[in-house]
Amino acid sequence: MMAARDKQQQQAAQTPAAQTEDAAATRIVIGLDTSFLTREALSLAARLAASMDARLKGIFVEDENLLALSSLPFAREISFSGEVRELDPERMLRAMRAQAESARRVLARVAAEAHVDWTFDVKRGHPLSSIAASAGADDTLVIRSTSAPSQEVGRTVRAATLDAHADVLLVARGIGLKGAFAAALPPGAAGRGVASVDEGSSIGESCSAFAETLAARIGAPFRRLGARGRSPADIAAAARAAGVGLLIVNAGWLGDDEDAARLSAVAGCPILLLGAEREPRPASSPAEKGD
Repeated sequence: MMAARDKQQQQAAQTPAAQTEDAAATRIVIGLDTSFLTREALSLAARLAASMDARLKGIFVEDENLLALSSLPFAREISFSGEVRELDPERMLRAMRAQAESARRVLARVAAEAHVDWTFDVKRGHPLSSIAASAGADDTLVIRSTSAPSQEVGRTVRAATLDAHADVLLVARGIGLKGAFAAALPPGAAGRGVASVDEGSSIGESCSAFAETLAARIGAPFRRLGARGRSPADIAAAARAAGVGLLIVNAGWLGDDEDAARLSAVAGCPILLLGAEREPRPASSPAEKGD
């Protein structure tokens, strides 16, 4: 009965249009909690969804490691008042569900401000791997690169991009809101632009075409960064020096599991890692945006 009630609550968390179209739509997927940094990443995800005519999907993961820890007889928690008490699995689960509801409300508000459709789901497992496990080829996962050790972030990126052929948007702490999607820039306005890494492959060429089209959609300048003879660290430094607002990269170009997090930390902007060739989409007309 509890499982049925939880399923009903999850369905009620979706907008009516999203309930019927979520499986087929292009989605921007983000893991949610109640921190300020997640809200910053969520705002960026919503703006990316608006620029790509995509649906926004939020996932709250009930951390199974915390639930397992709360069941240990020696586990204790310390309140803000300094009170020490035993951890209670049921109390922990209630707190997580209260956080999930708070995250759902924030998602609804941010999606409404960005004028995008949204859905919300609750899963149980490990926060990063649970999100990657449900990724599809039409999804873009938004991941904070500082949310876990760099190798764990890298393994998640690899699973999402190389196995599921999804895309991943990596966002470092404090980066994103004043980047390429910070505002609706008028055509030709000066601002932080969109760049792609040109590494000579067909996917790399697809990245550049996708990046150029996306730049046109948001009214931002576009540039290519040549990768020949350059490491990810070199590219990150070049992107920072050029004041790039969004860097688009073929995920297969990265080397070890730490490259993705390193690139995100040094570049000074969000990194969009493409897991497959993407067809560039034409810019929306004013009539389409008004529908």
